[in-house]
Amino acid sequence: MITTVPNSPTQVAAAAGTLTFRTLDASRVHEALAIWRQLELRVGETAVACSATWTECWLQVYGGTVPYRFLVAESAGIVRGICLLTNGVGQKVGPVTIKTLHLGTAGEPQPGSVCVEYNRLLVEPAFRHDFISEIVTALKSDSRWEQLRLDGFSESDLQPWLAHLPNAEVRSRDSRYFDLQVARIAGSDVLTRLGKSTRSNLRRRLKQYGELDCQWAVTPDDAGDILQELIQLHQARWQAVGQPGAFASERFQKFQTEASLKLFLEGKAVLFRVRHAGATVGCLLLLNDRNRLLDYLSGFASFDEKPSPGLISHYLCMEAALKRGYEAYDFLVGDKRHKDNLSSDVNQLCWLTWSRPTIKLRALQLLRDFKRRMQSETPAPASASETAE
Repeated sequence: MITTVPNSPTQVAAAAGTLTFRTLDASRVHEALAIWRQLELRVGETAVACSATWTECWLQVYGGTVPYRFLVAESAGIVRGICLLTNGVGQKVGPVTIKTLHLGTAGEPQPGSVCVEYNRLLVEPAFRHDFISEIVTALKSDSRWEQLRLDGFSESDLQPWLAHLPNAEVRSRDSRYFDLQVARIAGSDVLTRLGKSTRSNLRRRLKQYGELDCQWAVTPDDAGDILQELIQLHQARWQAVGQPGAFASERFQKFQTEASLKLFLEGKAVLFRVRHAGATVGCLLLLNDRNRLLDYLSGFASFDEKPSPGLISHYLCMEAALKRGYEAYDFLVGDKRHKDNLSSDVNQLCWLTWSRPTIKLRALQLLRDFKRRMQSETPAPASASETAE
């Protein structure tokens, strides 16, 4: 069943300078996606997270749970931009449920979120600032939401929004990456440009392994086979430490299976596998985002079976990506040692929250401020060494 949201008059038709806006609700999803694909072809290089394929797969899985609609911007009878707006389900600030509005494939309930990163608008570059300005104007006149959230935007893509959303809270996280293009221009391989201890560790591990078989999927059957093993390895590793694993969510698994294979056929996803002595060391699913590989999902053998499986799998994939002409290998957000060891640079990914000045949200903010103040005034507990003294 498709969940719909009624359109407010300002969303149905709002003119702004050279741009005219109209809203398509969920009952017109096929029309909206056709428009989306046409614009995507005209704009050219498109981020995976705002591609028609990614969006369509997300709607097929989450659209029956998350209310959504499309905002279309036109000028001189030509579509200049389109975006997906979703109403969050089960979103909270602390213990309090909040009515949230999201741009792009976000707002789905936990567990099972796709955790969108490098989210952005699909719009002709010349109309980007006008599109953003009028999106904010239209949304501010819709009183049905309490918080606007922009999830997983790069720092540069978020910047134009900040002028229109004063006092917004922005949470930034490191997205570490290895610059393949710099290595290519220097005539270098990946290993040479890593830190001394990482080089030493990799050489030791590679010598320990001996012969390794690397498979870069070239057929849909190869891609499907690697993906299924990735899911098995991912689940086994997390369940071994008492966690359900991302693929425990039926919705999440369905989305990843559908989206990754469709994106693979479009050249926007890479499936990579490393094997040793007939057993798999690791499987990787990477998104090809404008010739940058994004480390999206992985599954590795246990440390008891294979030494440093994540480090080895990523390193070998990076060397293969360098030879294939990719510009960067991005590890996305998250704190894992191999991300620090294998990266050369860092981007910032941002999550913006803009709250309406309602009584409920003001009260929540006061409580949060009070809690922070109390924590800052509470003396830190003595460390073990201080206690011993």
